[in-house]
Amino acid sequence: MAATTGNKFLRVLQKNTRKVIGLMSGTSADGIDACLVEISGNGIHTKTHILAFETYPYDEGTRIAIFEACNLAAGTVDKICRLNFHLGKLFADAAKSIARKAHVPIADVDLVGSHGQTICHLPGNQATQKTYIGEKEGGDFLNLPSTLQIGEPSVIAQETGIITVADFRPRDMAAGGQGAPLVPYTDFILFRDKEKGRVLQNIGGIANVTFLPRNCAVHEVIAFDTGPGNMMIDRVAELITNNDHHFDEDGKFAAQGKVHDGLLSSLLAHPYLSRPPPKSTGREEFGVPFTDNLYKDALRSGIEGADILATATAFTARTIADSYRQWILPKHCVSEIIISGGGARNATLMKFLIQYLPPSTKIDSIDVFGIASNAKEALAFAILANETISGNPNNLPSVTGASEAVVLGKIIP
Repeated sequence: MAATTGNKFLRVLQKNTRKVIGLMSGTSADGIDACLVEISGNGIHTKTHILAFETYPYDEGTRIAIFEACNLAAGTVDKICRLNFHLGKLFADAAKSIARKAHVPIADVDLVGSHGQTICHLPGNQATQKTYIGEKEGGDFLNLPSTLQIGEPSVIAQETGIITVADFRPRDMAAGGQGAPLVPYTDFILFRDKEKGRVLQNIGGIANVTFLPRNCAVHEVIAFDTGPGNMMIDRVAELITNNDHHFDEDGKFAAQGKVHDGLLSSLLAHPYLSRPPPKSTGREEFGVPFTDNLYKDALRSGIEGADILATATAFTARTIADSYRQWILPKHCVSEIIISGGGARNATLMKFLIQYLPPSTKIDSIDVFGIASNAKEALAFAILANETISGNPNNLPSVTGASEAVVLGKIIP
């Protein structure tokens, strides 16, 4: 058995073209995005052809369990331990399902690249990490930057029989980085252009941007989390509909409200927004506790529910547009903005974004490039897995703050 596994591993290593499944579950915890892609080459010579994409929604019990695991009070060790294996099985099922959808035998798939489900991301800062690591004894380990993604990759490998690469973020953090964002590496591979300066804006639970200057080198890429994406919008939608809706489909509820200028100004004072890159964020700053407190305070101030949702939607759009003005536009020319993620389908959010951006800014959906808006991050982790197995460093130190370029991920034969 060991010899067979070793032979398969060597065969995959020797291939120039591989079939790879990328698996991703974001901070919104809606479900598992699965993308089966044929990848030729590696590094800057990578070519991709998407064979199939699908999102496999979580059942309500699993979704609740994920949010409990992210909660300091409810996320007990035994719950996280069991959920890790449960999600591993669901990720494996998603991998097998996407192969069936593409009519590709699972035995013909070479790799799975799984991001897993983030339940805690505490990037801290480089100074904190260096102080702790430099101490022989003692030290406040509670300040150590760290991150945790679950969805046990050993279960994925066992259930599918496919070499699985997972747990990408910790190696970057071990090198002094924030473990995020990681997708900019694949943005550079797929979207750099000799003539155009391109912004890649993903709006998932958290919104993140990659800027690729015209004809840029890899060290010139600018990328960071701009702030909340759909996270706050989703939560307010749940609150105003008594949990009948987990998100604001097409932005129709927000369209019924009006932006409250005072509330928006208060939100824009959040310290994360003025923090310079490299930076990353998550539900620890903009999740349920933050949004619930915002909602209660707004109601007490006499602001209607639909107006709170409209303001939360405008807040996401403003944080995106303001981040460009702060960190990109002063020094660079942007030819086009390419939008991906679930937020791309929120018409009210897109209306606000167009309103807040400079006039005549060219905005396209990533669908124009043959990539479904929800497929981008799953595709990215397929590419990252291909880079890992090829032995290529696949973080961007200029983006994450790491001290060096490193090979990300753990390989489960």
